[in-house]
Amino acid sequence: MLDAFAKPFFTEADDAPPRVTLRAADYVALLVQAGVTDPALWPPERREGAAALARVRQIEADCTAQQGAFDWERLPPELQNEYDRLSALLDGLQDTGEHIPLHGLMPA
Repeated sequence: MLDAFAKPFFTEADDAPPRVTLRAADYVALLVQAGVTDPALWPPERREGAAALARVRQIEADCTAQQGAFDWERLPPELQNEYDRLSALLDGLQDTGEHIPLHGLMPA
């Protein structure tokens, strides 16, 4: 799927590092995917995401240590709620505002 959006990556002629411009939401998606929880690496207006991601990963690790694998359904209700709230926050920080119309996904 990503191949459809791939663009060639060019380096600068003078061997300077290439410049890449990302929307904040796309950058946050990369941070979440990489598991980066250092708030200094997050955009200032989205730094709460670092703490949210750290807590989500902690909940997952604790559950995995106790159960052998992460299973949301085995979390106590209060942890399920916290996990869902933090996950929704992280989803919101990654939202680009772009929406695909349903009719574009459904076969004709």
